[in-house]
Amino acid sequence: MYEGRIIKFYREKYGMTQEQLGLGICSTTHISKIERGLTEYSPEITSLLAKRLHIHMEQELDKLKNIKEKLDLWHEMIIALNMEAASKIYSELANNELIEISNYHALYQLLTLKYHIRQGNSADIKRELSVIAKEYERLPPFEQNLYKHVVGIYELFMNNYAKSIQVLKSIHFDDYSNALVYYDLATAYHCNNLPILAYYYAEKALLLYKQKNNFLGIIDTENLMIIQLESGQHRDFKETAEHFEELIKICDLCHAPDKKAKLLHNFAYECLRREKYKMALDLYNESMQLKEKYTGIYLLSLEGYIRAGLEGNLLSREALLENVHEGLEIAGVTKDRLYSFILHLHKYSLMGREKRYYQYLTEKALPFFKKQGYILIAEKYEKELFSYYIRTGEKDKALQIAEAVIGGQTPCE
Repeated sequence: MYEGRIIKFYREKYGMTQEQLGLGICSTTHISKIERGLTEYSPEITSLLAKRLHIHMEQELDKLKNIKEKLDLWHEMIIALNMEAASKIYSELANNELIEISNYHALYQLLTLKYHIRQGNSADIKRELSVIAKEYERLPPFEQNLYKHVVGIYELFMNNYAKSIQVLKSIHFDDYSNALVYYDLATAYHCNNLPILAYYYAEKALLLYKQKNNFLGIIDTENLMIIQLESGQHRDFKETAEHFEELIKICDLCHAPDKKAKLLHNFAYECLRREKYKMALDLYNESMQLKEKYTGIYLLSLEGYIRAGLEGNLLSREALLENVHEGLEIAGVTKDRLYSFILHLHKYSLMGREKRYYQYLTEKALPFFKKQGYILIAEKYEKELFSYYIRTGEKDKALQIAEAVIGGQTPCE
């Protein structure tokens, strides 16, 4: 059966007809039956056909039969959040043309989408998911649930947190249960500002990661769990700091600079929330040193660094503006509109252009935040705008803001 698929694949790849392939070996009818798996055929015939196609049949059979094993390993690496190993397997699979004729083409497509979302690449994913959706009913149960997982993390990536939770919760966990799906569900609840449910699913993920001694998964999950504990604001900071420092040491032992950068950033944020500005500034700076400069995650820490320097009065106005302009240049290159808006607001504030600041906030920044689903960011700036209108005696506009917040909308929409 596999030999027939391989023969057909390479015949079509090389643009040969069945007649051309079988010339002097066997009839066109026999070639057709071999390709469709409808007849018995001798090793001599397949050997002659393989020779004409310039392929080694045993090697091709091994490539085809090992696809499922390689796909399973790839999925394990993605679940383990070991993206370095996952990237190597991705390259190997991308060079295996026979996936197209295997029984696992849909599995490969879904894992490819899952891999790309993990890598922060959303290009064409919505379109490709819509293509797979048309075949959903014909997919095996595992692939159906994997499809839901991919859709769930895509919605999470696109900041559609409620939709992400809805899709992820529809997964049949008896058929599809792994640490990453619980971690993603925990992340979606965290982004939807539901810390209790986020912690609950993070615990489920942590248990599975610990069962497999998956330290990279443990680091990310415990990091997420610390944030949920901190959301209550009743935890002793010394305990929080010790927990972060312990995880950072594990990152060093595991040679995981990307995980360390993430932990340093989150640690810095917790320091900033508690007005420990010098500590926050240093941690943000250390996090940036571990990140590629022209990326969204670098901008995330750079903006935190600017806020720590500004609110703690630790950097001069000139130094702060220099950092803002650096961030705007990076945002321009990476086409990061979110940080372009936020950094422009910092620029107008530092330049003392209050009127321009609030005009830009009202007309450009706030509408963007709301439209793109950056709810918490929008709420933060709405409160600031409300205070501004109260301070300037514009009570009607302040009331309009208050009513919009209560009603779940903004007047900027």
